[in-house]
Formats: sequence, structure tokens, C-alpha cells
Amino acid sequence: CLMEHMGCKGTQVHADCNTRLWNGEGSCTRGGYACIACTEPGFQEPGHPFHETPKLAGIPIGLPTDMPKAWFVALASLSKSATPKRVKHNAVSDHLVVKPAVRKTRLK
Repeated sequence: CLMEHMGCKGTQVHADCNTRLWNGEGSCTRGGYACIACTEPGFQEPGHPFHETPKLAGIPIGLPTDMPKAWFVALASLSKSATPKRVKHNAVSDHLVVKPAVRKTRLK
């Protein structure tokens, strides 16, 4: 999910981009990019950078429309605590910090 850090609006936008595909092919989130809410009124001037999530005390201001704030905080902290060390360090860095372990197998 790109909502917490990358400014994705996919959980808040009232659009059907993932069901009625653009150009018959896909949408932002199907391509692995953050949704920038291009179908919403006021898209031209959102009031914040597109790829940055507005936060208050570390919690995103715009949460998913179908999730209470307490649930989001609980699920976010649970997923962060269960994240392996390698993934956690690499996720917040602009380059590979901890290389994945390469194990020899009998497969060729």
C-alpha cells in the first residue's frame, strides 16, 4: 500500500479506475504507482505535493474511507513490528542497505 508514505489517494478517491480501465489497459495502482486522484474535482491544486502524504503527528490525515482511525493505527503498527529487519531498513532508504541472503540450493 502506497498510502502511508507515497501520497496514494486510491483508498479515498471516488472513481472506478480499477474496474473501468483507462485505455482498456490499467490504472495507476495496477501499474504499481501511487494514485494521484486525477478524476477528483480540485485535482489541479491538491494543496500538497502529489507523492507526499500529509500527516499530523505521524498519522496520515486522509485515511481510507472504510477504516476507522484506530484500526488504521493498530494495523500499521502491527505490520511494522512484523516486518523483517532487511525489508524494514531497505524500505526507508533510497538504496539497498541490507542485501538479501543468497542461499545455495540443490535446484539448478
